[in-house]
Amino acid sequence: MRPKTAGGGSAGSRREQSRPDSRPRLFRDKWPRTTLWRTVLLLALLFLVSQGMVFVLYHRYVLDPAARRFAEFLLQSYRAIPAPATPPKPSAAPPPATLRWLASDASPGTASGNYFFAQSARAIARLAPGATLRMGSGSPAGTWVWIRGGAGRPWLGMRVSPINFGGSTFLLIRLMIIALFTFLGAILIVRQINLPLLRLAEHARSIGRGEVPETLPSISGPAEVQELEQAIQRMARDLHTLHEERAILLTGISHELRTPLSRLLLALHLPDGPLLEQKEAMQVDVTEMDEILDKFLALVRSGQEEKSIVSSPEALLAPMAEIGRERYGLEIGVATPPALPRVAYRPMAMERVFRNLFDNAARYGGGRLEITAHQEAAEIVFRLRDFGPGVPSAYLSLLGNTPLPNQRGVTHGSGIGLRIGQRIIALQGGSLRFANAQGGGLEVEIRLPLGTWR
Repeated sequence: MRPKTAGGGSAGSRREQSRPDSRPRLFRDKWPRTTLWRTVLLLALLFLVSQGMVFVLYHRYVLDPAARRFAEFLLQSYRAIPAPATPPKPSAAPPPATLRWLASDASPGTASGNYFFAQSARAIARLAPGATLRMGSGSPAGTWVWIRGGAGRPWLGMRVSPINFGGSTFLLIRLMIIALFTFLGAILIVRQINLPLLRLAEHARSIGRGEVPETLPSISGPAEVQELEQAIQRMARDLHTLHEERAILLTGISHELRTPLSRLLLALHLPDGPLLEQKEAMQVDVTEMDEILDKFLALVRSGQEEKSIVSSPEALLAPMAEIGRERYGLEIGVATPPALPRVAYRPMAMERVFRNLFDNAARYGGGRLEITAHQEAAEIVFRLRDFGPGVPSAYLSLLGNTPLPNQRGVTHGSGIGLRIGQRIIALQGGSLRFANAQGGGLEVEIRLPLGTWR
């Protein structure tokens, strides 16, 4: 046996709980736990990476070509405008003009730290070795751009409109807008996922408590959440069916074994002589209990391991009718129209279904049975009608689920045979139904899908 720890859990589970997380400790400590903040963090990282890529691409394919064209324009303007013979010296208050010439030894402006003008200066230096570009101080009238075409050549100044490429304030506003839209996008994304998941979690908790409703309310959401909802609904139905079958199994075993066990207990209290006389009866009781247990085991298995075959309805009914005549002493008539489509079924499992129905017909159906088959849509319908007293209408829906009282106050048994039949037919994609026939007797309807089912 597995050793237990002081806390009541097994040593294996204790080791699993103490297994270290393979993620780095810093990542474990800083990674958010909620879906909302994880989504916010991931979206923020994606936005920042995308902004970085946009920044790089914008500078490479927009600003850099524009800076080269601007440098070419400045050089062409410098060469097109004739320089004066003696350029004036710089004065404290230059006259308002759009063009100015200065001597080559003057030092107007400074090298610009702006990316665009820095790239323009590099482009000018490549296009004309020795050429220089500088920027003058800005004024309400504009910004002065100074260019010298080469070493020892005069400076040409051109006044341009104020140029504002944005600063720290613009960057801060842009980051705030990105953060705002990241948060709003994360809320919308998480809302689409979390709300349906929370409702599904509530349904799952109710199912875990044993509260299995017949149907769950529809939950909207993404396709994956809807698939999860359908899976939980199927699980709820399966759990409900499993609970019902367990109740039937336990109730049926208790009900069926009580009578032979009581007889055996009574016989064991007899003196030795009468006890020996009851030996044969006791063997019969043991055989009966063995058959009862075999029936319940058949309910658990239900032929799930058997492969299905595809054959004609006539090929299925002919050997079944022969079994009913030879082993159950029934008078059986079979009527099927010609050329019915083929049907898929599991042979041994179907034989078990017909045996249970034949047994009921022999006991309660007057020893006579009529079997017909016909096609309805994509199904083959088999009808078995006996000529007994039938079943009271109030008990038809209970067939195969609970014991049914008859007119003499005893029971027909636990109905385990019919329950086995219902399970076998359901596993083959069909259905098993009961109804009272017109003119008396019980009518059993078996529906099986056509040919390709496996």
